[in-house]
Parts: sequence; structure tokens; C-alpha cells
Amino acid sequence: MYTTVGGTVTGLTSGDTLVLRNDANYTQTLTADGTFSFNVASNGSYAISVLTQPNTVNCTVVNGTGKMSSEAAVKNIIVTCVPNVPIGGTLSGLADSTSLVLVNNNTGLSTTVSSNGTFLFGNYVVNGSAYTIAVGIPPAAQYCTVANGTGTANILNTAAALTSVVTCVPAVPVKFTVTGLTAGTILTMVNTANAYADKFSVTLDGTYGFNWSLLNGVSYVAAVDTQPSGQTCKVANGTGIIDFNNAAAAANITVTCAKS
Repeated sequence: MYTTVGGTVTGLTSGDTLVLRNDANYTQTLTADGTFSFNVASNGSYAISVLTQPNTVNCTVVNGTGKMSSEAAVKNIIVTCVPNVPIGGTLSGLADSTSLVLVNNNTGLSTTVSSNGTFLFGNYVVNGSAYTIAVGIPPAAQYCTVANGTGTANILNTAAALTSVVTCVPAVPVKFTVTGLTAGTILTMVNTANAYADKFSVTLDGTYGFNWSLLNGVSYVAAVDTQPSGQTCKVANGTGIIDFNNAAAAANITVTCAKS
């Protein structure tokens, strides 16, 4: 014999989609407040949980687990959704026809910004959770920094999570030219500057730029991070100091690959 187990959902807002599931991996999709139910054996156990959270709210389940003791339906599961907090800020200095990828390091979720002005992450933050806005992929020939990018989401002060300031300024690309690489193998280069590692992988001969361009006076060290299978690659002109008056010097790194 089968009966049902379910309850009510409150707090969903327009455009939200909440997906619930039971322990048998059956799902219920809800886009508005109301009731829901799952079929359960009359003597069976049940465990109802959130499979997919909406973006603008965060939903929790009360009374979601138990064991049926009769054929009577269970209707006391309560799913309550409370508002999440948007995060964002302002961007200035971005060059025309370029874009910048920003990431929330606490979730790994990112947003791409292609114009100066205000920006907003598409993914909101759960109230009470920390966030850290950082530059994921900067535009070519620019260096971007984030100020006021960390905090804790507070539904009582949502404006505080919209005050990060991202500034981009001109910078010098660091480029390398690869020759002799066997097509289809993978060579990974790394540039260490300012205590971070900027890695870039290639599979063909050619000229490539590291992800991060650098500011005047910054030292760079380009080296092989991972050799391609069956080959050894050597780097020439891999170290230097960025000089705005001689930007081409940071683009003459050569990497020559030969059979091991």
C-alpha cells in the first residue's frame, strides 16, 4: 500500500524555482508557494530534502525525515524560504570591447562584466554567508584590483554587499612563443609574479599570453610547469622586470621543445 508524505512551501518569490527530492530520488519542482507531496510505502521511511536551491532565496526543510506508521498521509513537512543577498559593486577603467571575469571565491561562481559602471553577480549569497569578490580573468593588457570585496551577507543591510570597487589600469602582457611542441601534447607554462602562479597550457606551437598582464616594475619568471609527454622544453628570456617604456621585452620569451 502507498500513501503520501508532503507539506507546504512558503517564501518563494516570482521567478524562483525550487526542486525537492525524496530518498528514492523522485523530485518535485515548485515555482510558487503551496503544497507538495511524494508517494511513500505505508510502512516506509522518507527523507525529503532540497535538491536545487532557488537563486534569490534559500530554503530549509523541517520535519523532512521519518517513518510511516500508518496509511494516513503525512502533511507536516515545512519548507521555508528566506531572501538571499545580491552582491556586486562598480567597475571603472575597463578598456572598450574587453571583458573581465569576476569570481566569488567562497562559492566559485563567476560573472562576466563587459562595461564600466555597476555590476551584479547573477548568483546571490545566502544570508549570513561570507563572500569574497576577486578577479578571475582580467582583460588583456590591463591589471584589475578589487577593493571592499569581502564581507558577510546581511539581509538587514543588503547595500553593504553592493559596495565593492573594481579598478582596471593599463598593464603589460607577458607572452611566450613555443616551437617544436608535438601536436596534441600538453605543455603548461607558469609565470610567477607577486607571489601568485599564473598557469597557461598549450597544445600547439604558437605565441601565447599569460592570463595576467603586469604593472610597471613587477618582476616576472616564466618557466615550464609541466613538460609535454616525451619531450623536454627549455625557456629562454624567461625572467625580467616590466618596463612600460620597453613593453616588448616581456613578449620575447621563447620555449623550445625537443624529444626527450
